[in-house]
Amino acid sequence: MDRINSRISQVYGYAVCLITVVVMLIAIKQVVDAAFDLSDPIRADGGGYGRMGRPITNFELYKMEARNQARTGNGPQPATVKVSADSALSDADLKRMYDAEREAAIGNARFRAIRSLVGNILLIVLAGILFVIHWRWLKARDSVPLT
Repeated sequence: MDRINSRISQVYGYAVCLITVVVMLIAIKQVVDAAFDLSDPIRADGGGYGRMGRPITNFELYKMEARNQARTGNGPQPATVKVSADSALSDADLKRMYDAEREAAIGNARFRAIRSLVGNILLIVLAGILFVIHWRWLKARDSVPLT
């Protein structure tokens, strides 16, 4: 019976160590992804497109897409800017919309990346602590001979 309990505790210890290594590898990958998102928050989630489906990597592209959408009637129009069917948005209006959408996208991407970094670094630390505790316990347990 003592040998069965010894085997069960040994399997438990090695299983915890294996699981913590897998968790750390996954969390490390998430830390790298979050670091890339922080380095270029515009392209982090939306691939460079804002809430309205317009590119926010470049104002000229944004302006061209907004004018194209207004001309064809496709795509959403912001509620804050009232536009009649025959008028076009001025460059100043488009620039304000572009800046607001860009800042919102950057802020959201930064928040998500920082939250991911903190959470995954904490996960790596906790998994590392669990690994060390269980590994030392296994080594100490294995060094004691069974009677």
